[in-house]
Amino acid sequence: MLLTRALKGLVVPMRSVAVLYILLGVFALTSNAEDAANSAWVQLQALNTEAHAQVPIGTNAVEFYAGREKALHESATEFTQRFPNDAHEPLAMLWKIETTDFPDPADQRIAQLRQNEMDAGRIVADQALPANFRFEVKSTILAQWLDHPDLIKPDKAATLEDQIAKLAQTNPTEPAIVSFQLGKADLMLRFDHENGVAFLRELTNAVDQNLANAAKARMAREEIIGRPVSLQFTATDGSSVDMSTLRGKVVLVDFWASWCPDCIREMPTVRRIYQKYRDRGFTIIGISLDKDEQALANFVARKLIPWPEYFDGKGWENDFATKYGVHAIPETWLINQRGELVSTDVSVEKLEQKIEQLLSLSALSPQ
Repeated sequence: MLLTRALKGLVVPMRSVAVLYILLGVFALTSNAEDAANSAWVQLQALNTEAHAQVPIGTNAVEFYAGREKALHESATEFTQRFPNDAHEPLAMLWKIETTDFPDPADQRIAQLRQNEMDAGRIVADQALPANFRFEVKSTILAQWLDHPDLIKPDKAATLEDQIAKLAQTNPTEPAIVSFQLGKADLMLRFDHENGVAFLRELTNAVDQNLANAAKARMAREEIIGRPVSLQFTATDGSSVDMSTLRGKVVLVDFWASWCPDCIREMPTVRRIYQKYRDRGFTIIGISLDKDEQALANFVARKLIPWPEYFDGKGWENDFATKYGVHAIPETWLINQRGELVSTDVSVEKLEQKIEQLLSLSALSPQ
């Protein structure tokens, strides 16, 4: 016989009551989960706002953002793990990827890059997401690989070149395509120089005038390798810098900025090399892409950077960066004792070895 209960005078089958309780319980759990996700998302949005706050004048951007980006990264990581099916999860994943703090060891950086690629792959493959959002995710992964050129081997270079070509074909008007096309040119120049030069020439005829002009500047830089470099300016400390007066010295021209994390990470090594070789005929010239002169001055003073710095406050539109097609920093040039440009892509890992080689070439005496 079916058992029954009385609810306010209504006779309800016990089986129906049990089902009702289960449904109410499921609804309560779902509601609690949604509330938790919404609360976590509000907190995550607040952290993202803090991570994009305006840097106060005179403050170092890397230091200003470090703690904020770390907090955003940790919170975004937690959100993606706790709420993998939430509608906001793809954006949280992008924030997680964007705020990656890469470790120094190469094997750890490679592992992190591959993990980011894997995390991004699912988002990129989801055709239900907006195309511009998927483009942003693709761009972030490409930029992270290009920011670690020492980790790129020939097979990976070929993959990246193909990805950039497809991205440029499907998103030709995106401003970021200019930098990616120049990044592709750099990869080709490194692993297949002849085709790299041919690709640069092709870009100089691009319909996009910004890309064409940038390619012409990059081509001009390629063509001055082996030739004297002309650099003349008044440094931030008031001293006059003229490359022609530095004949007889090996010169490192360092394109950098105090807001650039990789530049800051490499600075201790560059300072150590300067201290080691300055009495043997080695010197450094800094070309700063900062916009905040006070932030640059504060950083230079605090880190005791002794070499002269060029500053014009134009950021990426810096006169020398524009003239020579510099589109990524840090970028280090080496100039020999005759004032000739030897290389425009010396990694910090190989910098000391290259300087030793140049200093040991006694035949390169000033003329």
